[in-house]
Amino acid sequence: MGEERATTGLRVGHLLRITGYLEIATISLWTGSPRVPVTMGMAEASVRGEGPGGEDEDLLVRLRALVGEARVHHADGDSPAAMARLRVAQDLVDLRIVALAEG
Repeated sequence: MGEERATTGLRVGHLLRITGYLEIATISLWTGSPRVPVTMGMAEASVRGEGPGGEDEDLLVRLRALVGEARVHHADGDSPAAMARLRVAQDLVDLRIVALAEG
C-alpha cells in the first residue's frame, strides 16, 4: 500500500488474520500436534512484510521477534516457552485490535 493510509477496517482485518494463525500455532503446541512446524510457519508468514498502510510496523517488528523466539524454543524442545512467546504475541495483536476499535 506504500504511502496510502489504510482504513481501520483493513488494519483490523489484517490483525485478525494474524491472531488466528497465532492461536492455531499455540493450540498445536498445546496438543502436541505433529503439525507444529507447519502452524508455526503459518504464524511466522503472517507477520512477514509490511502491514496495510505500514501503520502497524512497530507491532509487526515485535511479533516477528516473538514468533522467531517461539520457533527456537520449540526446536530446543521447550514447548511451554514457545507457547508463552506465541501467547504474548497474540495478546499484543488483540490489544492493538481493541485500541483500533475504540477509535
